[in-house]
Amino acid sequence: MSPTLADIAAASGYSTATVSRALRGDAAVKPETRAAVLKMCAKLGYKPSVGGRILVQGASAFVGLSLGRTDHATARYVSLLHQALSQQLTETGWALRLVGSEDFTSSLSSVGAMIIIGTKNDDPRIQLCREQGLPNVSIGHDSSNTGFSVVPDDGGGARLVARHFARTGRKKMAIMPSWHPEDDGIVRVRAAACLDEGKKLGLHPELLGPVNSLTSTLDGYRSINAARNKISGFDCLFCETDEHAIGARAALVDSGFQVPRDIAVAGFDDLPDLSADLTTVRQDIPRLAATALELVSKARRREPPQQVVLPVELVVRKSG
Repeated sequence: MSPTLADIAAASGYSTATVSRALRGDAAVKPETRAAVLKMCAKLGYKPSVGGRILVQGASAFVGLSLGRTDHATARYVSLLHQALSQQLTETGWALRLVGSEDFTSSLSSVGAMIIIGTKNDDPRIQLCREQGLPNVSIGHDSSNTGFSVVPDDGGGARLVARHFARTGRKKMAIMPSWHPEDDGIVRVRAAACLDEGKKLGLHPELLGPVNSLTSTLDGYRSINAARNKISGFDCLFCETDEHAIGARAALVDSGFQVPRDIAVAGFDDLPDLSADLTTVRQDIPRLAATALELVSKARRREPPQQVVLPVELVVRKSG
């Protein structure tokens, strides 16, 4: 028989009301009390009812996942993050609601907290959440954000790629940024860090021009085609995402290059299955999701904001 809320209360020594408040992230519950309750839940195998919480709490039982204007719900990274968040939320009795960029403002009243991905400097979504008093956590870089946020070590990971290329004897590096029209020409963190490190290491790095399509993989393919007249001058290529790297590698092979003999290729993210033979920087997406949800709980309790940077690692495979 599955344990009940009363069982958790009896085993932990707290009242049923306190256990209930701890599980829904009530700001009145001390962090150590909530930790003890969660520990007992894990020990006894208790999982709150998502349906029951929605019936009792309505919109506040949902955590929104806000996509940026250029994020596609079907993109591999987005789907993996969505899956990790959904699974971990379900275990604590919350539910996840996907929020498209066009629905952001109208959705603020339909969730109890918001996780925002694809953030950029002075992101208006963060400001709107603050104005509405909605707890929020960002996954992404925004130098103006002093709220809760979590990011992988994008700059450090990109520098690892440049050092790997230099260490393996490469001489001339191309960098494929994940450009988007709304970036206003701003070079994102991964590309900027790789560019800086490449200059220090004498790799004579150069940014490839922007090509925007329906998917990142197609972006990567078309970016190589657009740069065909100068790509033979490079012997290594860093792409800001694995999806860009996969498209770029396909275009290189179709153009007669051998990877990695002629041009080594590296990406970023280490997406399962998709990046099976790709040299890339691995970020731990389940850990990213777990950290984001921990910060959501802290934001709900109105604790002081935190900015968390998660470690990454270079994974060397066949492509470079």
